[in-house]
Amino acid sequence: MTMTIYPYLIGLNWVFDDEKTQLKEEAFVCGMSEMISRMVEVKSIPNASRGFAMQFNDVPFSGHDVELNWLRAADAESPFGGNWYSGLIAGQQMEGWLCPALFCFFPSAPTRLFVRADPLPMGVDPIWHVSSDDSRPRRFMGPEGT
Repeated sequence: MTMTIYPYLIGLNWVFDDEKTQLKEEAFVCGMSEMISRMVEVKSIPNASRGFAMQFNDVPFSGHDVELNWLRAADAESPFGGNWYSGLIAGQQMEGWLCPALFCFFPSAPTRLFVRADPLPMGVDPIWHVSSDDSRPRRFMGPEGT
């Protein structure tokens, strides 16, 4: 099943909120933000920094923009875990790390990920608005402290 999240930009990092998985401002780091920036720039997605639709699946789907291939799990010494992927993003070979939040969507690290970026649909707010005392939102820790 193809899933959709709505990344938006905070500072230099793309993040996303997903109420179903209770992820709030989950950051794409270690190369993934650069991949996303390249993809939305090449596709000329208007106002992408305020949010855009990102579809993804572990099987090919019609119109996907990018295929990411699993490279390796994070080093055993890494306290963060996660998995490294590479792909050709608009003609440029790039590599990036996905944190264990990946397992909120897949039971194990997929060998391939297919991704598509589109403008934010009308009426969609990419931000999950929660009060500061709400205990549901969570974040996974990553190599850059996100």
